[in-house]
Amino acid sequence: MKKMITCMIALIVAMAINMNAEPAVAPAPASSVSTHTDIVKARHTDTYNVYFVGGVEAEVAVIGDGDTDLDLYIYDENGNLIVSDTDSTDDCYVSWTPKWSGYFKIKIKNLGYVSNCYTLLTN
Repeated sequence: MKKMITCMIALIVAMAINMNAEPAVAPAPASSVSTHTDIVKARHTDTYNVYFVGGVEAEVAVIGDGDTDLDLYIYDENGNLIVSDTDSTDDCYVSWTPKWSGYFKIKIKNLGYVSNCYTLLTN
């Protein structure tokens, strides 16, 4: 119950911040860090499309709640797997330098049998 309340508070704070934010007209500068807190259901995958700048190191991190194994996958716009973190923890980190600017697909896969509240960080 405590885990669910903590995750719900994090989600409410994130939603409140997003509601007060200015509408985005362009992707964020490469040096900024974005965070997003969410819950991935047991045996499910969450997917995000995030813009990264070509020639600039891209970094993605996932910090889970410790309850299950999370795997992280990054795909380019053509569906090619670029990089992944598939160890047996729910803390994931990958970095790469995109060859072009564009949207990349981030997949967070929960291998466990319970939900996992995680924070996604991107630059």
